[in-house]
Amino acid sequence: MKGIFRRSASHRVVLAVWLLCTASVNPSHGAQATQQAPPEQALAEQTAFQNAINGIADSVVRIEPSGLSVATLQGASEAIPNVGPSSGVVVGSDGWILTTEFAVPSDIEEVVITLPPKKKATETKKQPLERLVGRVIGRDLNRRLVLLKCDPKEPLTEPQFVRQKNVHPGEWAIAVGRVWNLYEPSVAIGVVSAVGRCWGRAIQTDAAISPVNYGGPLLNIEGHVFGIIAPLPAETAGMSTGTELYDSGVGFAIPMHDIIPLIPRLKKGETLKPGLLGIGYSTTDPINGRPVVETVRTGSPAAESGLQSGDLITEINGRAIQRIADVRHALTPKLAGDALEITVQREERTAPLSIRTVLTDKLPPWKRSMLGIVPMRQPSQSNAKSENAGVVINWTWPNSPAEKAGIQPQDIITGAAVLPQTNEDDPPLRSTTSPDQLAGLLGGLTQNTEVVLKIRNSETSRKVRVTTAPFPEKTSNKVPAFNSTIEAVPPPAIVKLEIPEVAEPSWALVPGQQDGPPVGVLVFFDEPSGTLSENAVTIWTSSWREAVARYRVALVLVPSSDSSSWRQADLNRVGKTIGALAHQCKIDPTRIAFAGSKAGGTFAWLGANRFDTIARGVCLIDADIPRRTRIRRASPDRFRWVLFGTTNNEKMNQEGSQQYQKTIQRLREAGVPVSELPLGDETEKASRLCQWVESLGLL
Repeated sequence: MKGIFRRSASHRVVLAVWLLCTASVNPSHGAQATQQAPPEQALAEQTAFQNAINGIADSVVRIEPSGLSVATLQGASEAIPNVGPSSGVVVGSDGWILTTEFAVPSDIEEVVITLPPKKKATETKKQPLERLVGRVIGRDLNRRLVLLKCDPKEPLTEPQFVRQKNVHPGEWAIAVGRVWNLYEPSVAIGVVSAVGRCWGRAIQTDAAISPVNYGGPLLNIEGHVFGIIAPLPAETAGMSTGTELYDSGVGFAIPMHDIIPLIPRLKKGETLKPGLLGIGYSTTDPINGRPVVETVRTGSPAAESGLQSGDLITEINGRAIQRIADVRHALTPKLAGDALEITVQREERTAPLSIRTVLTDKLPPWKRSMLGIVPMRQPSQSNAKSENAGVVINWTWPNSPAEKAGIQPQDIITGAAVLPQTNEDDPPLRSTTSPDQLAGLLGGLTQNTEVVLKIRNSETSRKVRVTTAPFPEKTSNKVPAFNSTIEAVPPPAIVKLEIPEVAEPSWALVPGQQDGPPVGVLVFFDEPSGTLSENAVTIWTSSWREAVARYRVALVLVPSSDSSSWRQADLNRVGKTIGALAHQCKIDPTRIAFAGSKAGGTFAWLGANRFDTIARGVCLIDADIPRRTRIRRASPDRFRWVLFGTTNNEKMNQEGSQQYQKTIQRLREAGVPVSELPLGDETEKASRLCQWVESLGLL
């Protein structure tokens, strides 16, 4: 039956319009007598739709929070519709209702459930509806589902569910809700667009999905529920709340074949949480990159089960893995407590290795540790050495474990391994060919972890044991310059960075030596002034020229669209400006930082948040972060060094100083490395900030 009901988009529109028209026309008026009867097949579809809707109507309820949530009181973001009434589906005749967190935020414990009418209402007489208190019993935080319990006077009508994994793209999808008209369900018709969306958690449909039917059922044409409509996020499109796409022709539903096995756990009052493994990758392509593990968080399930940096994941629970996206599809639907069988290919083994692990809901707190090694920046392609040359040390952090172990500039690290706590023997070393690879190995480690390094220089080759130390809380003023004699290199040049769709150009002061190592990048936001002229840029950057040449840092200046304030729209050009700079000179992606003064400092924080995958540091000069900003816990894949600079001519009042110290405390509690830096005149400020950009390469 399903096969003959798959239809084109235009046919679906005609059919939906027909349903609306027939629902609003009174048969006694005889209006349809003049209409041409639809074709036999369309009539069969129309009958099937109506039967499906009639069959589900008694199982769809209205959900309304019984109080205000904190999120509602604080105000939602622009993309989120106001939290309000939504829908739910009966999943147990004795009063079990399934809905989504859209109508029942995390701090709401009770809701009002309005049951459907017991008899079909007429225009002249509508019976009173039964309203019950619904109690939150269980939550699935991974799928954003909430299980409620109410106490009905009579058994509720439980619908038929599609319990098997047999939903296919192209078949009819009917989205049903109950919000505005409590006597008749709202209906939207479309097809199944795709399955396995939202990283394996959802069915996608083009039926009109909105807050009205969040929590409602998604039916097939037979009237069986194959999913619960939910506001899941489209993360690959930069959307994280799950509500940005409502009424857009893109909607999601959680498959019933995934939900049904979880209902017994939800009935017991469990809160189901996403399962975490604790691995990361060094690739810049989070979709098609090779699934080679680079970072293993200390104390995570990955570390406890024996996964190692360098392992190539080839299979998870029998599912073949070829790229990072495959790993995400396999892991994202899993919950804390779920077991995984992971097959990996390890460098020193010829046969695949099978590893069993159990996912957790929370990884141990992480704070960046260090050995004190600063690798040499990657040379330009024309001067690149063999990829097997290893990681060349440029300098070591003063008084660091690396310096104490005798590691010297120009030493080359060719292999590395983390020393297991239970094993006194050196483990097999993983060949180390790039700073990114070494950073991945060290990234998940906490302090007091012993690492074995294989080091060679022009005279010897040796193994060195080094123990990680806490990341420094102070910057260093002993950063070696790339060019100690400024007269020996071409002077820095001012470059206009034009973007086709942006009227006003940005500017950059770039090192004049084009054939040297890649440049670090410091995007600086001064106090807003509107358009920047070349003459103004020349004057402003005059005190930066020596530092830019000495430490090979490109200084980028972005104009504000308004002469009196920085605006969110100004962030849109930042990423494009960095892209334009990359066409002018080779950029070191490990040394990109944002900085700003006063209002520009606060805006630099917003910019670093917006571009958190590339911003390795942010400096706020005589400024604080926005008071209501949310500080995320530090993690290896989103490391950021925060620097607070203060100038001699700026003294905070007592209230501002207290707030400033609270900010530093909040950041450190979240594991974010924070340094305070007093700054003198403009020349000293330029020198210290360019030294700091070079220090962002610290491992």
